[in-house]
Amino acid sequence: MIEIWLERILAFGLFWGIWLMVPLLVDVSTAMVYFISFLSNRKQKVEKKEELFFFPYVTVIIPVHNSADTLGHCLDSIARQTYPRESIQVICVNNGSEDESFDIFQRFQYRHPEMSVMWSSLERAGKSIALNAGVYSGHGSYMMNVDSDTWLDPDAILNVVRVFEKDPSLAAATGSIRVDKKLGEGSSFIDMINYCEVIEYIVAFDIGRRYQDLKNSIFTLSGAFSVFRRDIILQTFLYQTRTVSEDTDLTFNIRQAIEAGEGRIGFISDAIAYVEPIENLSRLYSQRLRWQRGEMEVTGLYYEKIPGIFGALFDFVGRILISDHTLTFSRLAWTFLLPFLFFLGYPLPTIVVAMIGMYICYIILESCTFYIAYKGSAPEFQKELQKIWWIILFMPIYRYLVYWFRLAGIIAALTEEKSWKTQNPVLQLQSILQAYAGELKEEISKRRQVNS
Repeated sequence: MIEIWLERILAFGLFWGIWLMVPLLVDVSTAMVYFISFLSNRKQKVEKKEELFFFPYVTVIIPVHNSADTLGHCLDSIARQTYPRESIQVICVNNGSEDESFDIFQRFQYRHPEMSVMWSSLERAGKSIALNAGVYSGHGSYMMNVDSDTWLDPDAILNVVRVFEKDPSLAAATGSIRVDKKLGEGSSFIDMINYCEVIEYIVAFDIGRRYQDLKNSIFTLSGAFSVFRRDIILQTFLYQTRTVSEDTDLTFNIRQAIEAGEGRIGFISDAIAYVEPIENLSRLYSQRLRWQRGEMEVTGLYYEKIPGIFGALFDFVGRILISDHTLTFSRLAWTFLLPFLFFLGYPLPTIVVAMIGMYICYIILESCTFYIAYKGSAPEFQKELQKIWWIILFMPIYRYLVYWFRLAGIIAALTEEKSWKTQNPVLQLQSILQAYAGELKEEISKRRQVNS
């Protein structure tokens, strides 16, 4: 009797383990990497920051497109920097705005006559074109791109220059991006999505990017806030429009430009920038689809020869592709397999237990991730995180939702032309059905005319 039960348990574990546990094991290994990075972060925080005695000129480039609601906040954050204002040049590059963005700029310029600020307008719209125009117009030793809906921590520029001046090998770096969301003040569905974003960004930047920095494997210099040495970025093709992820494309281009030397691409955790939280699911869908599609497009451009399975494990791009794309199929399989097994004769309680077991495993995993994010945060922010500890219960659902949005990006990369604007899938389905209904009505009308 015992042998029969052992055989059943072994069979159960093998069957469900193949489909259910493989994605979980990958996520667990990622969490272990984050934990190692977290321990390294704690050691580095003990180091004393060096004071600057020379303040090189920094050019801040802000692409502007209908940014009247956020541009003022962005510019004010630059004016509040602890870095000397006389060493900062601000270039706002307008690319097709039709709102009051220029009026916002003029009011800022009037309030801060001591600052070097410039407004440039382009006839052709496009973020990449605007950034390139700013690079060519800037005079700073360091070129910094900041999105118009992003605002900087007061010490952001100072911490950037401090790290670059200390490390001559640093060619470019991305800052730490945080979601500017008041925690614990709301409990609506979109509030919970925003809380999940807060945790996701902390883990992705302050832990994940830190690990990539240690391994010199930064995949993307964030388009919201990144810094470059002027002489290095002018050796590249700058921002290009051949993919929907111009920041990742530039990152790979810089990596190629510094391969012959000893330069590297890094991450600066103390240089913090804040972005607005996602306001609806449609925006979240569009954002994640574009990120995933851009990742595939860029790797396709720079990977002339795809490595084998074992070769990919020792290549940072290969590991990302395995995690994001290869394991997509196992997640996809068990998503549709679970309900179908009921019709194949599997007991419903067995299927439910398997689903609950997976959910509990991911709750434990998210608890560990939340703890790492919590311990790695400043004491004042830890108090804010305590208000949303319960979001751990929702995080597996959020990540599963984002997984499907990213899967849509993989499909879009294979089937559709590149586009920055992505339609809501629900509205897209509605438009298809409406078009089909219109064609059907037209066909019925024609047949009636023929019969009459």
